[in-house]
Amino acid sequence: MSSPIFSRSIQVTQTDASGIWPILVLCMAYSALMVAGAAWVIDLDAKGWYIARDMLAMIALMALWLVGLVVVVRAWIWVETHWLQSAKDRAKAFNECTHVDVGEGGFSVQGLGHVDWIDVLTLEGIPDSDNYLIVHTRPFRKLMLTAPVDELAPVINHYLALRSSVKATQAGTLQSRAMVFCWRCFLAWIWAGYALAGAAGIALLLNVSDAGFMKTVVGLCVLMPLIAWLVWAIPVSQISTFSHSRVRAFELDGTRLRSIDGAWQFDLLRARVSRRRASGIGYEFTFLTVRPESGKRLDLILEGGPDQEALLDALSDRGLLPAMNPQG
Repeated sequence: MSSPIFSRSIQVTQTDASGIWPILVLCMAYSALMVAGAAWVIDLDAKGWYIARDMLAMIALMALWLVGLVVVVRAWIWVETHWLQSAKDRAKAFNECTHVDVGEGGFSVQGLGHVDWIDVLTLEGIPDSDNYLIVHTRPFRKLMLTAPVDELAPVINHYLALRSSVKATQAGTLQSRAMVFCWRCFLAWIWAGYALAGAAGIALLLNVSDAGFMKTVVGLCVLMPLIAWLVWAIPVSQISTFSHSRVRAFELDGTRLRSIDGAWQFDLLRARVSRRRASGIGYEFTFLTVRPESGKRLDLILEGGPDQEALLDALSDRGLLPAMNPQG
């Protein structure tokens, strides 16, 4: 059976979403302020025509919130463009209709260059779109390809899965990909969400006589979970919605684990390797931790792909991976 190929002229665009985080943080902070303001403005004990007044006030606040989100986004884009980085300082991104070849030899874009399969990190789909596919690569970062996803994605996935199994069996050297993250930072964000929500609840209880019983109950049941969710959305989105930009390629050669770009290297015989499962409100994942004798630890999220399963098998066969540990 012949290997699948994809070869045709399509639109290729380099994209950059580095400015999305400030926008998300500003929008969440603005939303939290609007909810807090509405909780204190609306009178939940109102009767008669005051109920209609409060309903109109709520509709007005919702409209103001939607308009405010647009203003916040536009304001940040203006600040980023005019103050933080001028347009002339930015390298011109690739955006052309050009020939793309996907086959056993790798991923090639005419006018941009060739990418070996180990440097193709992951695929990212666009919601409700069958004709756009984002390919994350190491040398060219994010490339948005305008092509039928059901034709292009299976070809790329075929070679991504084939690459790891071939390298593992033929050379004893496994090339794999996984998402790099910081488990301690993730936990810090989770606990920060609990702490801020708890602080807001204590503040409401201390002012219960001024706020009234109904406002206090609504604040405890709505405001506290909302504050926690706004904080938790930051770390959870890093390992879900925005995880593609954190995927890295690495190589297991004997007992040495090193990144393809040379950023880090570990001798696993002189490091502690553990596999853990973490779960909580809004997240559940398995990750691999490497703790060297000195230097920074490495945390890799394992999503269960064929190359990651091959990595776990290789670590177990070489006596480098103990049994899975619980969350901690």
